[in-house]
Amino acid sequence: MEPGEAGRRTPPICVILPDGQEVRARLHARRRHTDGWQYQVGILTWQDGRNDTAEPVEHRAWISPAHARPLPDVSYQHVPTHPPPPADSSPHRKHRPAWTVQHLPHRPGHPGATLIHVIGCTPSNQTLNREQALTALHQPRATACTECAAASSLTDHQDETQGPTPPSTPD
Repeated sequence: MEPGEAGRRTPPICVILPDGQEVRARLHARRRHTDGWQYQVGILTWQDGRNDTAEPVEHRAWISPAHARPLPDVSYQHVPTHPPPPADSSPHRKHRPAWTVQHLPHRPGHPGATLIHVIGCTPSNQTLNREQALTALHQPRATACTECAAASSLTDHQDETQGPTPPSTPD
């Protein structure tokens, strides 16, 4: 390994700690996860050593983009990028709830209706998997919420486990 090669593979990055402190760390890898991007960072800290001394040790952790900030004028192009984990094809994964149903009562001049939402849009105790949500959507006076784009999430035939497009990553 040539001098400086390790530095290109593990460039510095700013990490925001849980208490709000910002420290410099090393970016070892990045990967796309089901919830977006994650970054493996290494932070140099102290550990107890021999004879009551302190020795440096690197603590590594996978963190979200909310806890990492690229540094100006630093290239991240040589950081290893891992592919997303393989899609889980188990029956449990395919049938997990991801939508909710909201029943709107009948009012004078307005018949009752059913709204299908992406989970988290509107509080509901009734969660649905994809098949249940599609069935509910085909009932009379049922519609998909336009605020959370429930219709596009139900008709999107990309792999259900892929999730949304990842945010941009430091390059």
